[in-house]
Amino acid sequence: MDKRDIEKTAKGKGALAKEIASRNTDPHFYGALNVLPNPDPVLRKLGKTQDVYDAIVSDAHVIGELRSIRAGMLGYEWRLQAGGDSPSDQRALELCNQVMSHRPAPGMQWPDVIWNMAHSVFRGFVVHEVVWQRQDRFLVPAKVVDRPQRRFTFSADNELRLRMKGKPADGIELGNYKWLLTRHMPSYTNPYGVALFSSCFWPYTFKHSGFRYFTKFCEKYGLPWAVGKYPQGTPEKEQKALVDALMKMVEDAVAAVPDNGAVELITTGAGMAATPQERLIKACNKEMSKALTSQTLATEIQGQGSRAASETHRGREQDVNESDRQIICSTFNELLLWITELNIAGAKPPTFEFFEEAEARQEWVDVLDVARGFMDVPRQFAHERLQIPLPKDGDDVLPRDGAAVAGATSRGPEFSSCPHCGKNHDFSRGDDEAVTRLSRQAADGADEIIDTMIEPVRALLDQVDTLAEFRAGLVVLYPMMDEQRLGEYTSLALMTGLLSGMDEAR
Repeated sequence: MDKRDIEKTAKGKGALAKEIASRNTDPHFYGALNVLPNPDPVLRKLGKTQDVYDAIVSDAHVIGELRSIRAGMLGYEWRLQAGGDSPSDQRALELCNQVMSHRPAPGMQWPDVIWNMAHSVFRGFVVHEVVWQRQDRFLVPAKVVDRPQRRFTFSADNELRLRMKGKPADGIELGNYKWLLTRHMPSYTNPYGVALFSSCFWPYTFKHSGFRYFTKFCEKYGLPWAVGKYPQGTPEKEQKALVDALMKMVEDAVAAVPDNGAVELITTGAGMAATPQERLIKACNKEMSKALTSQTLATEIQGQGSRAASETHRGREQDVNESDRQIICSTFNELLLWITELNIAGAKPPTFEFFEEAEARQEWVDVLDVARGFMDVPRQFAHERLQIPLPKDGDDVLPRDGAAVAGATSRGPEFSSCPHCGKNHDFSRGDDEAVTRLSRQAADGADEIIDTMIEPVRALLDQVDTLAEFRAGLVVLYPMMDEQRLGEYTSLALMTGLLSGMDEAR
């Protein structure tokens, strides 16, 4: 192809519908290759396969992190949401729920499949094979089984291929509705995905090398040295006998020495916590923690940091875990799409989602409790957010505790029991005296708490000379404050603001 042909290919009318910057036109790609080698830098340089990751999993620190990640992953519940409101959409949801109610394979549970898919984050990609069967008039999955990573490769067109006995290198082409592919951060240049275990390889290697020398250090300096002293001119035979006695002393703590000899125990002055080998091991653990969880402080505080910093790191870890769950949701959505397309034509497939029921409910309880003070909250909305179904006629329900009655219009907040007088007050009915009294009592309680909290700050002002010293002192002082008192102060401040606003509105 000459220069004119190349320019015609790039500028022609059909250029918009063609791939131009493909591997076929890449001067750095060897066109005779039918499959792409895994571009993982560690695997390529060492000539290793993904089996090297199994050794990394066996590391005590790594498996501890993986168990924590697994607990965070499986601690969430999952559900299917309808893709639409049409009857066909609802039938698709019902069919997919029936499929998910059965085991994915003999001896397996859906949490096992979820965790296997999560391994794509650590190994780059994971493949599950779907085995279909006919049930009545539906074609549904009978098995969803994870397959070894070594069985798969990618073609020059980034298409998944299966290695077989007849074609162990190039593999064979794969059809539709059969292979679920879960990948972590794939790209055009790297369809295999990014494996976090690859980032753990060198810290893992250096750590275990450090363990070897650390063990030698402990053997050499961990025990005191037994030094035997003998008079000058002692025969060599007696010197050797003394050495043998001291060697036995290391094992048995008993030695027999001549009457004119002496034994002294000398301990090393090197601190065990300051050894470079131990620092190397800790540094490698931190590097692997950063690769696997994107943080270190929540698991490797080691005498540093603070509660606020630890919570920040934990929040960062949870954000990363949320993105990992989205990868799994995408794979399940692909399976639900297949089930819908093969059985209910034209229906919108349901979607798979994770949710954390316990924390979500408590969060919405707090939000709804505050929101009722200044806006009307639809009952249906509240029940959906709290994940509590609306009661039907004749249902045995729990009695309410100070809640609004059915069909009530918007009204001011009504406390079931006043903390000061023990009576009930409905502030929408003109109980102005109660509003004023409670406002004054809440303000007095807040003043008392402020006085107890401000005293350490006043003492700090007497001890510093510059603004910089005062600011540094506040950083140290804040974690020492009583969290219960801070919570009481916040509650009283909210109550005072609410009551004062209602009083002014009247």
